[in-house]
Amino acid sequence: MSFDELRALLVVVDEGSFLSAAVRLGVSRTTLRRQVDALEARAGVPLLHRNRTGVVLTEAGRLLTEAGRVMQHDFDALLRSIRDTGGRPTGRVRVVVPVGLPPMPIAMLYALIQSNWPEVQVHARSLDSPLSANLSEVDVVAWFGDGRPAGAWEVHTATVIRQRLVASRAYLDARGTPTSLDALASHAVLAWVTPDDLEPALTTLGGARMPLNAAVASTDAHFLHECAQLGRGIAWVPDGAVPDGLGREPLVPVLEDLVGRDVPFQVAVPRLLADVPKVRLFITHLESMRSAVLGVASAAR
Repeated sequence: MSFDELRALLVVVDEGSFLSAAVRLGVSRTTLRRQVDALEARAGVPLLHRNRTGVVLTEAGRLLTEAGRVMQHDFDALLRSIRDTGGRPTGRVRVVVPVGLPPMPIAMLYALIQSNWPEVQVHARSLDSPLSANLSEVDVVAWFGDGRPAGAWEVHTATVIRQRLVASRAYLDARGTPTSLDALASHAVLAWVTPDDLEPALTTLGGARMPLNAAVASTDAHFLHECAQLGRGIAWVPDGAVPDGLGREPLVPVLEDLVGRDVPFQVAVPRLLADVPKVRLFITHLESMRSAVLGVASAAR
């Protein structure tokens, strides 16, 4: 199997048709079909079903595509490591982060990098589910939870954030502070959901999950924080007690003796890129960022 054949299959799958894939790659449909046909001949089984609307993977095609993406990522990472090894950190670093990160820690990390390594450009994308994305051209990926990307990655736990119920003081003064889970039913609950969550649910201190009738459910924790700051309800969110820089009071924890869980925030770089200077600086600065954020949070208490 050649990488050209594998890449042809992956792009056809991504684009959904030979025509769109040919346009993206800048080759003819005939060339693309020959590459995929050659790959199917090597595999000995059909990889795609062709129809009027495009292509559909067979089970064999699905298995090859999943493994192929890992192979493509490692191959691309190897080429980038050869090109970028040595010297000062320079060039573009492509970062994928989860939707809803609080802006202050991100801004602090960028300021730290910019002040020390002005030749590095950070290109960041926010996604609901970073680990489900195509990471073949990603240098740094961050996510909440215990999962890890497929393939050879160097994974670091940047910090552990407490998920808790929080509300503004004004909301609690106006609506009262619930003292039991039953009392929570009379409040608007704003629930953070991860890509692994099918439905919003609270987690008790004993680890049990309790279904939650949420007024708002979102993957964007920062949006829910803002809603709570505006007095729109009690938010079930990862909360590091970090000020937002706008001079507002921190949100008040609710029912901390009953619910809460620790959520790891993890960062990974491809193992083959781990020693490339522009990528390595993200890992070396994680501890500085964590210390700075925790220091700001402690000062605010």
